[in-house]
Amino acid sequence: MNKIFYGLTLALALCLGGAAMAKHDGTKHNMSGGTYSQNSAPTSASSVQAVLMMPDETVVMLQGNIAKKVGEETYVFSDGTGEVMVEIDSDVWNGQNVSPTDTVTIIGEIDQEGNATVVEVDELMLAPQASLQQ
Repeated sequence: MNKIFYGLTLALALCLGGAAMAKHDGTKHNMSGGTYSQNSAPTSASSVQAVLMMPDETVVMLQGNIAKKVGEETYVFSDGTGEVMVEIDSDVWNGQNVSPTDTVTIIGEIDQEGNATVVEVDELMLAPQASLQQ
């Protein structure tokens, strides 16, 4: 009787463990003081105009230009549909040199600060430059 009980208990534990593993959504977990967001991946690129209408904590992806620096880690981002403030920590630059004429892709989270919308940037990538043909 004990063998059957232990066998059923083991089978149940394996089934429940497998179900928990099947629910993993690919979200990265940072155990060194980072944050966790269930919906941490943007579904598609957004425009600044659309971002200004989205709710707080929405993860977004934008492509455009960093038009100017307005604070220590605060910049104006523009994509032709409008402008939004972005916060870019020094480690996000990842050694990349970016000018206002460079096209970049940013991924970040919307932060509603009073009446202002700010995108806290988590990733910044230079868009590939088209090669000049002669």
